[in-house]
Amino acid sequence: MAHAYANIGQLDKAESLFQQATRISTISETYYNYASFLAAHNRNEEAREWAQRILAKKPTMPGYLRRRERPWFRKASSLLKRLN
Repeated sequence: MAHAYANIGQLDKAESLFQQATRISTISETYYNYASFLAAHNRNEEAREWAQRILAKKPTMPGYLRRRERPWFRKASSLLKRLN
């Protein structure tokens, strides 16, 4: 929902919903969408932090989960490269 609000320009609602979602969820897609939202609004340091959280999960995941999360790891790495 937060991602949808961000896409239609309702930034206050998007920010609020992203904060709620990231408090209760550790889903990489949510983290990536929030990082992208932050990067789009020139909050690069925060965006880096959220992208790094995705990558920090990788070493502790079993192989089957790493394979499933691989697209989000790649997207997070790409986002970090753009932000640096």
